[in-house]
Amino acid sequence: MSARRLATMVVAGALLGACAPIPRPAVLDELDHVRAGAVAAESKRYAPGAFARAEKLRGEALAALDKKDRSGAQILGEHSIAAHAYAHALSRVARAEAAETEAKAQSSTGEASLAGLEAEQARVAAEVDALDMRIKVARDAQPVVPSGKADADREKARLAAARSLALQARLLCGAARLLIAPAEPAGAQPSGAQPAPAQPSTAQPAGAQPATAQPSTAQPVAAQPSGAQPATAQPASAGLVAQLDSATAAIRKLDAELAEVGGSARPIPAPIDQASRARAGCLAALTAARRAATPVTRAPGAGDALLAELSAAGTWSPVRDDRGIVVTLRGLFAGNALTKAGEARLRDLARVAAAHPSFPVAVVVHTDRDISSREEPAWSARADAVVRALGPAPGASAGGASPATQPIAPFVAGSAAPVVDPSGSERARNARVEVVFVTPETL
Repeated sequence: MSARRLATMVVAGALLGACAPIPRPAVLDELDHVRAGAVAAESKRYAPGAFARAEKLRGEALAALDKKDRSGAQILGEHSIAAHAYAHALSRVARAEAAETEAKAQSSTGEASLAGLEAEQARVAAEVDALDMRIKVARDAQPVVPSGKADADREKARLAAARSLALQARLLCGAARLLIAPAEPAGAQPSGAQPAPAQPSTAQPAGAQPATAQPSTAQPVAAQPSGAQPATAQPASAGLVAQLDSATAAIRKLDAELAEVGGSARPIPAPIDQASRARAGCLAALTAARRAATPVTRAPGAGDALLAELSAAGTWSPVRDDRGIVVTLRGLFAGNALTKAGEARLRDLARVAAAHPSFPVAVVVHTDRDISSREEPAWSARADAVVRALGPAPGASAGGASPATQPIAPFVAGSAAPVVDPSGSERARNARVEVVFVTPETL
């Protein structure tokens, strides 16, 4: 081959090499693979600003390649890949924050739903408890079977039991009146009522309370001491008042029958059945008053809390009966006046009462023997002294631990409810004072 021909071929190759396109950098292919993946789609959704910057760098890299700036295209492509990686990191943070916000929203919704379910459960539980109580009452409310005739000794026992049931009925109706009409004047009687005839003091069995009208025993002597303000109470419904008046009228009728039995020269059966009905009527009135005051949205428990508090003190030995929480005190009096130790115990009990203002208080004075009509004022004065000790002290400040301001009603029960043999050596234990915190809600 001649030198001339070789030179021609060299020149032609150089010309062909000068006209060939610049090869595409591999980084741009990698960039296309990155932006076509799911990572780029996620970055575009959760970090659009960072994704747009990465795309801008990619456009600049492609523009540099078009200008045949291979090195610039390589550098800008690498910057675009790094920007896509940064956008991906931001998108992961944004996705995590969105997931956290959604989880918090779901948690709040769940907590609200749970609170609603708990409230509904409490309401249903209260309704179930109320229905269980009604079923129990209906099951226990069997008709009273007539007692029939009995011998003289049994009739004597029935008469004592009837007087005891009559006392229980008066105390239950008194507790109901404290809940239904706490501000009603003491000793109030339904319209048209007539007091029972007085019973002669003779022909009374030992230990039995005379079945007289006894304003101081049948009704509270005073709804509250002078200067006390009644606790706030909801207006009583006409149905509750009528039910209580009917039960009170049954007590007066029973008192008349007891007086007739004691004053008759011929044997008359003791009204034991009527006494049972009278007690049941007063208990029904008290239960109705509690049900009317018990909210159905929560389970009752005020009586349990007070019983637990008094029990924890270790000095009161409280018990629960149909009226409420009962604290029994002895040795409060020296003659007809309270002792200093008795006043101190009553002040301590008054602080407990002040901490539970929804509980009306009944003060029941029991004697260890029959009392005559001449002795009744003295025993009533003792009951009033206990009421004053439990009531607010004159000039007591509203901000301190002042004694109770709820209704406090005294009752003189006599000897109709002994706790030991009235003729035994320990009969003095029958003389006692019961401070009854009348439970305002269903038990």
